[in-house]
Amino acid sequence: MFRSFWFRAFEVWLVGKLLSSPTFHRMVGRVHQKVHHLKYGVPPEEMGGTKLDNNGRGLQRFLEYFKEEIKDQMKGKPPNKS
Repeated sequence: MFRSFWFRAFEVWLVGKLLSSPTFHRMVGRVHQKVHHLKYGVPPEEMGGTKLDNNGRGLQRFLEYFKEEIKDQMKGKPPNKS
């Protein structure tokens, strides 16, 4: 009985140290992220890519330029090489 008391006290101290450790929380976060990715797949924002939606004016400029090029091709103008 006396030995189980010290074992329990040591266990409580050890669990307290573990739960106060930032390394333990980072590890648990990574495991959670891996399980989430396996279950639901990797979210698009974590996959990288072109992120055209986040460029704002860049996408609009591209569409304007694309429209101009299509109009020029329909008129028979040669491509603008600049």
